[in-house]
Amino acid sequence: MVMPSSIPTCYHVFQPPTLNIATKIKNDTIIFRPVKSTLSFSAPKPSPIKHTTTNDLNFEDTTTRLRIKRLVHRITTLSSSNSKPQILQTLEKDPEFQTISDFNHLLMALVIAQEPDICLEIFTKLPSFQLMPDCCTHSIMIRCHCERNDTDEAKREFDAALEKGFQPDAATLTVLINSLCKRGRVNKAREVFEVMTREGYNYKGSVQAQNCLLKGLSYVGKVDEALEMLMGMKGTSLEPDVYSYTAVMDGLCKVGRSDEAMELLHEAVGAGVVPNVVTFNTLFQGYSREGRPMEGFDVLRLMEEHGCVPDCVSYNTLLHGLLKWNEVVAALGVYREMVGLGLEVDVRMMGTLVRRLCKRSWREKGLLEDAGEVFEKMKERGSVVDQGTLKVMVQALCWGKRFDQALANLNEMVRLGYFPEAVTFDKVIQGLCAGGRVDDAVSALVLLHASGGISKRVSYDMVIKELEEEGRLFCASNLFGAALKLGVVPNREPKLNVMKREELQAHLRELGS
Repeated sequence: MVMPSSIPTCYHVFQPPTLNIATKIKNDTIIFRPVKSTLSFSAPKPSPIKHTTTNDLNFEDTTTRLRIKRLVHRITTLSSSNSKPQILQTLEKDPEFQTISDFNHLLMALVIAQEPDICLEIFTKLPSFQLMPDCCTHSIMIRCHCERNDTDEAKREFDAALEKGFQPDAATLTVLINSLCKRGRVNKAREVFEVMTREGYNYKGSVQAQNCLLKGLSYVGKVDEALEMLMGMKGTSLEPDVYSYTAVMDGLCKVGRSDEAMELLHEAVGAGVVPNVVTFNTLFQGYSREGRPMEGFDVLRLMEEHGCVPDCVSYNTLLHGLLKWNEVVAALGVYREMVGLGLEVDVRMMGTLVRRLCKRSWREKGLLEDAGEVFEKMKERGSVVDQGTLKVMVQALCWGKRFDQALANLNEMVRLGYFPEAVTFDKVIQGLCAGGRVDDAVSALVLLHASGGISKRVSYDMVIKELEEEGRLFCASNLFGAALKLGVVPNREPKLNVMKREELQAHLRELGS
C-alpha cells in the first residue's frame, strides 16, 4: 500500500490552526495523524520526505515502511518500561545504525512515536558515528521542532539546510509555515513560502502552504492582505480551493465584515468551489459577533440550497448568538430543532435558555412551560444544574403560583449541596401562606434552617399570622420563640393568654404527638 501524500483534513471553527505531524503505522501503512484541533480550513498535508542524496527515506518502499514500523514498535515498548535516558542508551548501543539512512529511519520512528526529545538527542550524536545529516535528516528535524512547538529552532534548521544546498520537500515546509502562522509569526512564514516559490523548486503542496499563510494573515488581523493574496491566486497554478476561501472569510468575520464574507462565499460558488459546513459556520460566528444572529437563519437556508447539512457546531453557534442578543423565542425554536435532530445542546446554553425563558415568563406566562421543559431535559441528561438556574426557576415557579414544583426544586438545591438564598425560600414561604398552605410553609422554614439559612422577618410574620388564624396559637408561639433564638424579631407576637383551656389542651396533645 502506498503512503498517502498528505495529512488528512483537520479543521473546525474559531481558532488558529493546530497541526500535529505525529504519525502511526497500521497494516503496513504510515498514516499522519493530526491532533484534534479547531481550524477553519484544511491543514496542509505532508508528502513523503525526499532529499538530494542517495539516502532517500522512501515511504513507498515496502522495506522502509516495515523497518520504521518495527522501530516504532520497539521505541513504544521501551517507553512503557524505561526512562528516556535508558531508551537513549539502548538505541545508541544498537549496531544496526551504520548509515545516515539508518539514522533517518530511527529519527522518523521517534517522531512517529512522539519522542521528539530523544530524537533531538540522537541527532546531536550523529558526529560520534562519523555521519553527516543529509536533506532527509534536516527535513525530519524541522518536523521534530514543529512537534515540540519550537518554531525558532525549526526555522534555524531550515536555514541550515538551505546553506548546505539542500531543498526540504514542500510538505515539510508547509508544516513549518503552519507552525509559524499558528504563533502569529507571519513574516517568518512568508520567508519560507518565498523559498517554495523560487524557480525550479517543487511546487507540489504549495496551495496548502498558501492556505496556511492566508489563515495566518487573517489570524493576526491582516485581512486585506489575505484578501489580496487570495485574489492573486486566481488564474494561476495555485487556484484557491474551499479552504482558501474559508480562511479569508473567517478573517473577515472576525473583524466585523461578515457581509463581505458572504459576498466572498457567493464568489467562491460562482468559481465552482463547493462550500463545506466549516465555511458556513464562519458566517454564523460572524453574524453573532456583530449582533445580527437572526441572519443565521438565512445561512441555514443557504446551506440547504447547497446540500450542506448543518452540524452540531452550526446549531450551537446559532443558538449561542440568539441567546447572547436576547432573541429568546427564536433560540427556543433552534433548541427544539436540535433536540428533534438528535443533536446535543451545550448544557451551559440550556441553562442560559432556562433563565431567559423564566425572566420572560413574568410577562408572557406561556413561556414558563417551555422553561420547565428545557429544565427537565437538563435533569434527564444527568447534568448538574447550576445554582443560578435553579434559583431563577424557583422564582419563576413562585411567580406562576406553582409552589409544589418550587418546593421540590428547593429540596433539590439542598440535596445538591447548594446554599439557596433566603430570599428564594421567602418567596416560596410567602406564596404557600397566601395559598393557605401553612404546614408546607413551616416545612420550607425548617428546610431553610437545616441548610444553614435564616428567613426574613416578613416570612415569620406571615406564617405566625396564618397559624393564629387557624387557631394554632401554641404552634405560633413556638415559631415566635424559634425566630427570637435565631436573632429574628417578628412584628407579630402570638397571644397565648386568650387561649381557652380546651384549646391549650388540644395544642399540647398536638405538640406531644
